[in-house]
Amino acid sequence: MSFIKALSRKRIVSFLIVLLGMFSLEAAEVLAENPSHETLEQSTEEFQVPVYANDIAAIVNNEIVTMTRLMREVAYFIPEIQKISKSQTDFQKKIREYQEFVLNAYIERILIVGDFKSKGGQISDHYENKEYEAYIHDRFNDDRTAFAQYLRANGQSVREFKKDIRESAIVGYVLAEVQKSKSEVSPTKIKEYYNEHIQNFIVDRQIFVKKISFSRKNYTDEQLQAKLSNLKYAIESGDKVHTIIKTFSDSPKSCDIGWVCVDDMIPEFADALRRLGIGEYTVPIFLDNMVYVLFVADEKPAKKFTLDEESSDIENILGAKYQKEAKEHYIKKLKEKAYIKIFL
Repeated sequence: MSFIKALSRKRIVSFLIVLLGMFSLEAAEVLAENPSHETLEQSTEEFQVPVYANDIAAIVNNEIVTMTRLMREVAYFIPEIQKISKSQTDFQKKIREYQEFVLNAYIERILIVGDFKSKGGQISDHYENKEYEAYIHDRFNDDRTAFAQYLRANGQSVREFKKDIRESAIVGYVLAEVQKSKSEVSPTKIKEYYNEHIQNFIVDRQIFVKKISFSRKNYTDEQLQAKLSNLKYAIESGDKVHTIIKTFSDSPKSCDIGWVCVDDMIPEFADALRRLGIGEYTVPIFLDNMVYVLFVADEKPAKKFTLDEESSDIENILGAKYQKEAKEHYIKKLKEKAYIKIFL
């Protein structure tokens, strides 16, 4: 049986459990903890994808998260996970990690929506219908038949799809409100960050480097010496750099190394360039089977950026940090008060 067919069968189980309410939470726990909760192996193009015999991944308060829904999200990424997996064991490990990531997102979503509703929050039917119609228009060019096929392929009803729209709007609104109070950063905090990370705001001297390069293999010792002598004569005669590169380099079209800090280059290049100024060349550098002569075309002196210059970026950095912390604190509090049982 194919993986897709297995999921289709599991969608039916999910539908019965969630929508018809055939199982109590206690019964669901018994089902999920039953020893028959074995992993079945269904074949894919390269690796074996785990398909679970039961359809319960977690219970959050009074809501069930199904394996069907979890695997529906994971399935989109299976081809990519296959590509980066080194073995069946590695593949299974990555699938498990992504399942846990998606499950945690579902749990957070359920908790946020529940908290919103418990405080009397509402999303209007008008907003839901507007977003529903906009989705069909934007993604399917108002082709409702194509949209219906999309829902069937994803094992969703229109009602479930609209529920996702409503819950996504709730999560977005709640998190925006939670993070809003932490988005403002005081000048004192900006200054403290600047002083604590001062090295991040100092840029070393940079130089724009061009290179002349050619292979030693193409020349006898005598020919190589003659070429180096001619190169030296061209440099000392003041020939233009692009003319020298065109005359002596094997790859004149790829002559630019670009803007670099000397200390970031390989030692052979860094040592030769360290004391050079604009318009100066290095001596020939012999590296493996290649010969390099480097030219400093321009430079930017070392610079220390001021607090005023960096304050806006620091404010963004700290604002994002505080917002992330606010969200994590909020989610942590919700989880502490919730009933969560995971069977994955």
